[in-house]
Amino acid sequence: MSDTVEAPQTEGTVEASAVETKATEVETETKSDPIADIEAKVEKVVSENESVKANNAELEAKTAELTATVEAKAAELEAKTAELEEVKAKIEAPAIHTNKSRTNDMESKAQFKTFLSDGIEGLRAKGDSLQISVDPQGGYAVPEELRQEIINIEHEISPLRQVASVASAATSDVKQLVSVGDAASGWVGETDNRPNTDSPELAQRVAAFGEVYARPLVYQHMLEDAFFGVEAWVINEVARQFAEAEGKAFLTGNGTNKPVGILNGLDLSASAPADDAAGKYEVIVDAAIGGSDDAAAVNALRKVVASCATGYLPGAKWMMNRATHAALVGLQTDTGEYYLQRDLVNAAATSLFGFEIVINDDMADMGAGSCPIMFGDFARAFQIVDRVGVSMLRDPYTKPGAVSFYTRKRVGSMVLDASALKIVGESA
Repeated sequence: MSDTVEAPQTEGTVEASAVETKATEVETETKSDPIADIEAKVEKVVSENESVKANNAELEAKTAELTATVEAKAAELEAKTAELEEVKAKIEAPAIHTNKSRTNDMESKAQFKTFLSDGIEGLRAKGDSLQISVDPQGGYAVPEELRQEIINIEHEISPLRQVASVASAATSDVKQLVSVGDAASGWVGETDNRPNTDSPELAQRVAAFGEVYARPLVYQHMLEDAFFGVEAWVINEVARQFAEAEGKAFLTGNGTNKPVGILNGLDLSASAPADDAAGKYEVIVDAAIGGSDDAAAVNALRKVVASCATGYLPGAKWMMNRATHAALVGLQTDTGEYYLQRDLVNAAATSLFGFEIVINDDMADMGAGSCPIMFGDFARAFQIVDRVGVSMLRDPYTKPGAVSFYTRKRVGSMVLDASALKIVGESA
């Protein structure tokens, strides 16, 4: 048996083995690098995302803070704008001598009652301030709540105040622009010329003002009696007299020292179309309205409604006096049935063709050349303008033993839309 003897390794062999081992290690390291790189990149992306999130959160916080600041500034600006509008409205408000600066209504009423019974001297004796309550002419400015009561009572008494437009003005120079023409239009082809079309025209309305006054007289002993409510009596008496004077003026006033009336300048003897430029309403004259043929009268009134443009009908009303209303209530068919269907339980004929009937005893009775009936939207057709508040002068000297209260106010009126109202006349 022979032993096998391994040949000793030479230096070159050892070096080759070392090189091979090193290559294996390098190869191993090279194979593991891509994973490490990926992990490092992932960690880097995650870190960057966290940084972006932090930056976004900070940016959102700053945005919210900025938004809150902008909203606060906008709210502050809106409040300032509203305050400015309120100041502007107060500056442009009607110059009315009232007791508005006093917050205690009972005090202002007590002052007014003292003025009625004792005059300016009575107010001085009580030490009340006269700078607010007394106007430059030496009269007492009726407190606002009592002045408003006068206007309310007028509204109840004056039919035209109930249905017309009512406004207040800070000056007697009240004007209104009204469109009196239609804008024209036309059809054209794609390449056709576009000629100019007619433009709507504007007419200017000017309110005519007058001063209405009342002088109720109260005996001194009545003022001294505690049971007599002089305050309420004076207010109601003044309101009644004002309403009676204004009611006639709003119908037939000529604009000279009084308001201009609805019928001013109209020829009631013949039919005429509305004149928007001149501010004159349409006049419809029909003999059938006051004739003996009841059916013809009903048809004539139906034509009045048909002549009114559709846009005015929602606010349209009839206006007539009690005598005319009674005549219409009595209209009968050939079989004796009443057209307006009267009964003994309900009020007779409060409407005609579905439109409310307003009773105004200042209007004329039926007859040739008269205007017994009006129909249309009064609020769009006619405006009443109250110029100033109510001022009162106390006169205990003219008639011994009695005191008169000279009370005044200024009021005006003007035509608005001449097409909104029809004036119904009766021919011979």
